[in-house]
Amino acid sequence: MSRRLGREALERVAQPLVAGIYTADPDVLSLAATMPRFMEVERRERSLILGLWRASRRAPLEAKGVSGARWSLFVTFAEGMEELVAALASRLPSDAVRLKERVASVTREGAGWRVGMADGSAAVADAVIIATESYQAGRMLRYTDPALSHLLDDIPYASSATVTLGWRRADIPHPLDGFGFVVPQVERRPIIACTFSSVKYPGRAPDGFALLRVFVGGALNETALTGDDETLTRVARAELGELLGIQAPPLMSRVSRYPKAMPQYHVGHLARVEAIEGCLRAHPGLALAGGAYRGVGIADCVRSGEEAAARLLPST
Repeated sequence: MSRRLGREALERVAQPLVAGIYTADPDVLSLAATMPRFMEVERRERSLILGLWRASRRAPLEAKGVSGARWSLFVTFAEGMEELVAALASRLPSDAVRLKERVASVTREGAGWRVGMADGSAAVADAVIIATESYQAGRMLRYTDPALSHLLDDIPYASSATVTLGWRRADIPHPLDGFGFVVPQVERRPIIACTFSSVKYPGRAPDGFALLRVFVGGALNETALTGDDETLTRVARAELGELLGIQAPPLMSRVSRYPKAMPQYHVGHLARVEAIEGCLRAHPGLALAGGAYRGVGIADCVRSGEEAAARLLPST
């Protein structure tokens, strides 16, 4: 971005967008791992602007007057992400899920695997997919394959938090004529972004009310999470007061913390993932899935899980 469009384009456009998606520092983020299409466009067309212009010319124009569904730019489940989990759970046998049991180790046992629990109990399986954060997977596999464990531990993670606030719509002077905003780190503000949740997703607030979600922390400002919930709420309110003109106290507030939840795809990430996959080939019946490897989005994680299951099914 700096080489093609200048440092200001990085600081004012790319950095806040990258922070909004990956809570990351663009100076150490791998382009090949996060936005490979831009790298392909540059290599193929020699120019980002020329390549994007040609791509827009090749893209079919949306047919006018065609009936059918019109989807929003953003979609989610009507009842939130828990709806996906509940739907999956409803399709499983009642005795197939064991909740709130910490896994201590995953080790080879005969032709299968032994999943050791923290309380000393164990479960035996023909095959295992570990879909935790990579550092948790590394902890489970430290006795099975120390080299693999170290590779998994080497994937860094960032922490973040959200402050969700609700107001009467009349108490917000800003028109909320968008889905939210991102904040460039160069402005030295203590927040990353704000989503107008009730604008972005219908049904998130009753008529006449608005729900806003403020993001704090991330790779460039993890110290922000040292404050307690009251401090984070006060910071979020002060920023929205200055940026959106909201002075009225919120009707509700809620702080959610996500410690070490967002994997950071630093330069060299794809090589590390390939090394991890190389180690896994020595362990038939073992697979990894989740956002730590080849995509952090929901669709990426679903694809990761499906691919892991497809790899193991023939061997079970």
